[in-house]
Amino acid sequence: MNVTDNKKISTGTRLGAMLLDHLFMTMIAMVFFIPGMISGFADAFNVSHEQTRPNFMGGGFGYLSMLGFAIYFCKDCINGRSIAKRILKLQVVDNSTGQVASPLKCFIRNMFIIIWPIEGIIALTNPSRRLGDRVAGTKLIVFDPTLEQPKVNIGKVLIPVAIAYGLMFLFMLPFKGLMSAMEGQKINYVETSFNQQSSKELEQLLTDSLGQYLTPSVKIYDKIQNEDLKYISTILQLKENYLEDESNYEQLNSLTTTLIYSKCPKETFTGQVKYIFQTSGQMQSRAIHLGTDIKPKREE
Repeated sequence: MNVTDNKKISTGTRLGAMLLDHLFMTMIAMVFFIPGMISGFADAFNVSHEQTRPNFMGGGFGYLSMLGFAIYFCKDCINGRSIAKRILKLQVVDNSTGQVASPLKCFIRNMFIIIWPIEGIIALTNPSRRLGDRVAGTKLIVFDPTLEQPKVNIGKVLIPVAIAYGLMFLFMLPFKGLMSAMEGQKINYVETSFNQQSSKELEQLLTDSLGQYLTPSVKIYDKIQNEDLKYISTILQLKENYLEDESNYEQLNSLTTTLIYSKCPKETFTGQVKYIFQTSGQMQSRAIHLGTDIKPKREE
């Protein structure tokens, strides 16, 4: 029997290790969120005629963010010692042999973090073996410097990370369809059908009538795939923040809608209007549908 087996881990040390692990691993996971956060912030100030669409988990940056969570579940995979366990001089070992737990066993024990209230209660009654330890066949001990520390095998460490990443992807995948159903899909207008003359004419009409309140930008496409309709996208850059007052917004929206329908009858098109108020430090927007309602076609 290893001498460290006789050294009991106090409840305070155990809870401290759990809290420190969560703090450090959350900070590490957040690093993987930063690129997506920067991209999202930049997009928030980007004004374009692109249709607003759901992006599964934030697109490519969302997949990067998942890697941060995968590492969270593999926090003990290097010699059974996370950052917090190194600070508090603790280590995860195999319950049967007393040797350093394998990366895969460390991953299995940490999967039970998702039921942390139960794990916390069990840790209070038995600081050395929470539920994850019982399933993985591991236990937590006071670090013994005389215990043989195996050379880190990168391949064995990466396997649990890959498994964790794959499981997270499979867990999130069903939400992709749900998001699409809730948010709608892109309307497939024909790019080559862009009608510059009609776009300029509607822009001019809006400028002549509402130029003191806004600056319009209009794009009209004469064809939508599988529909006998035009697609009209209108962006209205507001000169004052009429979006803050509902009465002002409703009045402006009514005038705008009347003007667009006078030029393009409702039954001839489908489209959107974006109201934008932008300053150097803020941006507010509202988007509404105009024209005929159609069932959007899913992109191939």
